Amino acid sequence: MNIEKIFENFLDKVKMRGCFASRDEIEEVTKKMLDIIKSNKDATPEELVEQVIADDIKEMEELKNKYLIPGYTMGINVGNINVKYFGGSMDALERKMPEDAMFDIASMSKMYTQVILYNLIKEGKISLDDKIGDLDPRFVNISDVTMRELSEFTVEFQTPGNITLMENIEDAKDALYNISIAKYPDGNIKRGRYFYTDFGMMITKEVIEAVTGKPYKDLVDEYIIDKLGLSNTKLIVPINQIELLTGSPNTNYGAVNDPKAIAVGGYSGHAGIFASSDDLIKFGKAIEDGTILPKEDLSNAYRRGAKENRGIMGNTYVATEKGLGNSYIETFSPNSDFAIQGSTRTQLNIGKNSVSTILLNPASLSLEKALEYETKINEQNALEGKPPVSIVKHFAFNRNGKLVEYNLIDATKTVNYRQVDPLTTMNAKTALRLEFLTEVIKEYDKNYTKEVTVSRQI
Repeated sequence: MNIEKIFENFLDKVKMRGCFASRDEIEEVTKKMLDIIKSNKDATPEELVEQVIADDIKEMEELKNKYLIPGYTMGINVGNINVKYFGGSMDALERKMPEDAMFDIASMSKMYTQVILYNLIKEGKISLDDKIGDLDPRFVNISDVTMRELSEFTVEFQTPGNITLMENIEDAKDALYNISIAKYPDGNIKRGRYFYTDFGMMITKEVIEAVTGKPYKDLVDEYIIDKLGLSNTKLIVPINQIELLTGSPNTNYGAVNDPKAIAVGGYSGHAGIFASSDDLIKFGKAIEDGTILPKEDLSNAYRRGAKENRGIMGNTYVATEKGLGNSYIETFSPNSDFAIQGSTRTQLNIGKNSVSTILLNPASLSLEKALEYETKINEQNALEGKPPVSIVKHFAFNRNGKLVEYNLIDATKTVNYRQVDPLTTMNAKTALRLEFLTEVIKEYDKNYTKEVTVSRQI
């Protein structure tokens, strides 16, 4: 079979499995790989991969220099093809980005909590229709809220006081246990539609600990880390691995860039995990193949839930015909793909055919640069009659009788959500091209099983 015929068959296959892009749009994306193969007939698979990612690396470097991004790691897995490139610096000290850097993944941590929850449901220890009051009576004001509502993000909550302003862990936990359902100005409760909130997974973390009698860290180890053999995924970071941390101004403490997570002890069910690109790729593949998430529940991650661009698992982004207009799935990616995101500008896209990471670390800027940028933004806001923004925040908590000071850099202000879109598009295009490359390789050698690995430090 000639390569043109393989190409035509591939385009038909991609369109038939379901995506919002037209066949012509799929062809436009994939043709680059076809041209590279035709122009390099004697090249090895590694050499072909190097060529297809060359422009990606250039684009990533341009974005790094355009925005306040000290460093990055990008990873893509398609079948037996593994691509990773990383560059820039870890932090304000300009330590070079290492291959196994662990990024503060922020709200991507919510997926780890969902994985544990769904496993406990399969084991019969929890039901989605169980009421919180029956599972954990500490939550006195939300006893009739169900685990389904927590998982699907259909309740908004409020605490008696700001958790991040509490003086110690005990006070922060007490505020969490006394959480209630938020109300509209007219007095009606905020329940029954989509509300993105950190508190749902924070509550879930406490509930699953109460039900199992095990600390959250042990549950993450049992259901995810140990099962997958992940060496660079940490909730508590050993001293000898702190130098691998990035994405938080608090890495010298082994702490993340989230004040609520820090307030309740360091990790909270909604945030608090550091992970490397390689470990995230393994995590994503294991979700897709049913290793850590019950296979029958996978569709809850990519089927539309209470909001057009959100899954039944309320923390996932799903495919829509608007593409990156309101989600993080390109229109030429399969409709069964989904994504999770962290406010630190981290992202994991998961699908049957590919898994990819976007790991940036704008929250590892020097405080001086962040404050300089804050001043610049607020000068412009003043001219436009807009309120000032706060990019840098300082807070302190009592840790075993000692006051520890932490910093927060709001990465959503330095690199906004839509500025990451070009990287989502870039990874999606490359994944599709690499998928075509695997089709070509298999056509000419049906027994080809060699791992193709390209790792570049920029």
